[in-house]
Order: sequence, then structure tokens, then C-alpha cells
Amino acid sequence: GQTVTDFVDKEVLPVLDRLEQKDWALSRQLIKRCAELGLLGVDVAEAYGGMQLDKQTSMIVSEKMSRSSSFSATIGAHANLMILPMSLFASETQKQKYLPKLLSGEMVGAYCLSEPGSGSDALSAKTRATRQADGSFVLNGEKMWISNGGFADLFVVFAKVVDGTDTAAGQFTAFLVERSFSGVSSGKEEHKMGLHGSSTTPVILQDVRVPAENLLGEV
Repeated sequence: GQTVTDFVDKEVLPVLDRLEQKDWALSRQLIKRCAELGLLGVDVAEAYGGMQLDKQTSMIVSEKMSRSSSFSATIGAHANLMILPMSLFASETQKQKYLPKLLSGEMVGAYCLSEPGSGSDALSAKTRATRQADGSFVLNGEKMWISNGGFADLFVVFAKVVDGTDTAAGQFTAFLVERSFSGVSSGKEEHKMGLHGSSTTPVILQDVRVPAENLLGEV
């Protein structure tokens, strides 16, 4: 707990004004600093670079980190909405490919569930994943209000799976989508009433081909 308190007091709170001016390079530096301090993988297995501690410790870290103003949204999206589902549902291959980079802060994560017409009612999402003959998927849709959306490298994206021959709504499923995939882009930063030091943007998916091995969990 003291480690987090010192980090927030000495390294985050003094630079809040820079974060609130959308200095995302600084956000990434602070995420890497959290990685050095072991704060990103408190309850992730040591095999992937985590600390494998208990939930009580994880809660204390989250509580102390919450004092860091809008940076707590940045780190929350990365550690709790990307690293946690990865550690729970990813395949062994996916864990080995992505978790070390996420835990080191080399890659930053974001979680794409909400859409312009579906917030709390997540299952009414319009984003579609069309299954291809080779087992891959093509994603089309727009996600809204995505924390870390402006600079994340890896997204957990929810979409309804449809086969090429079937236009009916299918199974609601998560995918691991890299920013480097063709057709992935971020919209403009939202004008918010608060949390100005946290990136919040739309994430747009235009004919994004996602390999079969980037399905998170099962269809």
C-alpha cells in the first residue's frame, strides 16, 4: 500500500496538469512506472510476469491508486479491463504473446463494449464479426466512450458473430484486436465534465480482419 501511495503522491499528482492537457506519452511513461513497481499484475501468475498475490492485496492497490485522479481510469482500464480478462479467459498462446507486454507497459490495453446505441444494454450492440471461410473474422462497427481509446495498442472488442450466409444476430463474443490491424482507428477525444487526464474516444472498426486465434474465450 505504501508503494502505491508514494507513487501517486510523488509521481502522478504533481503532473496532473500535463495529463489533463492530453499528454498521452506521459500516461504511457506512468504505466511503465507502474509496471516497474509491480502494480499491473498484482494477481496475475508469475509465469507471465505477474506477482501472483491475493485479491486483498489487489483491492488495496486499487484503493490507493484511486487517489491518482484521472490516471486511475487509465490504469484501471489497462489492469482491470484488459489484463484481468486476459488472465482469466485467454488461451495459453494468447497469454504468452500479450501478457508480458501488457505487464511491462510496452502495450496498453482498452476494453470496447459500449456503442452509440448500447451502453448498459450491451447485448443490443450492432458491431458484427463475420466469420470467414479460413476461420478468421471481419469486424465492422463503432465503439464509444473507450478509456485509453486514443493511444491503446490492444483492445478487447465485443461483437455479434455472424456467418457469411446468416444475417441474424449471433453469439456475443470478445476478440483481441491490435491497433496495428488494418481498419482500426480512434475518433476524437470526448469533451468531458471531468477525468480530463484520461483518454476517452470512439474506436472505429472498418473491415478489420481478426485471425481465428485472436478469439478471446469461445464464441
